[in-house]
Amino acid sequence: MSSAYATDELLVAYLDNQLDPQQRHRLEQRLAGEPALAERLSLLERSSLPFKQAFAPLLDEAPVQRLQSKLPLIVPSPPHAISRRGLIAATVAFLALGIAGDRAYLQLSQPDDNWRSLVAQYMALYTPETLMGFEGSATQIASQLQHTGDRLGIALPLSQLTLQGAELKNARVLAYDDRRIAQLTWLDARYGVLALCIIQQPGKSQPAESEERLGMNVVYWSDSRHNFMLIGHNPAVEMVRLASQLQRSLTA
Repeated sequence: MSSAYATDELLVAYLDNQLDPQQRHRLEQRLAGEPALAERLSLLERSSLPFKQAFAPLLDEAPVQRLQSKLPLIVPSPPHAISRRGLIAATVAFLALGIAGDRAYLQLSQPDDNWRSLVAQYMALYTPETLMGFEGSATQIASQLQHTGDRLGIALPLSQLTLQGAELKNARVLAYDDRRIAQLTWLDARYGVLALCIIQQPGKSQPAESEERLGMNVVYWSDSRHNFMLIGHNPAVEMVRLASQLQRSLTA
């Protein structure tokens, strides 16, 4: 976790012109030779996610003393003075430590049809290291699924949510304005973070469709009570297969 935290913190400091000339030169040398690092810089640079509005409530809830003992950097200023650098880096670290319990916030004033875009921007901050701190037992994960399903009015049985080659790490509830989003997160051994997001929204059933957002593949569908979104770096064909499996499991 600390490695991912340090990397994002460094990249955002670079974007905010907060590095000294020597640090900037060293980073630019790395960017020239590390395509993955350059891609992540590009992602953070083009992201339109309003970090301050999205994550200030999460920062307000953070247990400061425990954070200070675990993180290499804590920004002690009040929320209105927190820099973009601190917000992004701290957010990644908060998620990795799991300090927000089963809640995180996406309190953004956006049209409902943009929820997939908001989730994609949020998920783009995840790396495999983000999930390293989540090592719950099957009993704990089943309890998280029960709690999350109860909040969204949907059954989430652990036995129906096993994906080949991926380990289910957690289930939690995020707030999207005054609505809830369930987020189930797996760590795929080959492709990294994979998430199923569910929003409670009555309507008509819609068949699965595919799209790409921020370099990630997305498959989305809906039934009469919920909208679903599977997002990850798995190849598009595999994402369709996984989405089909989950769609069958959640309607069984």
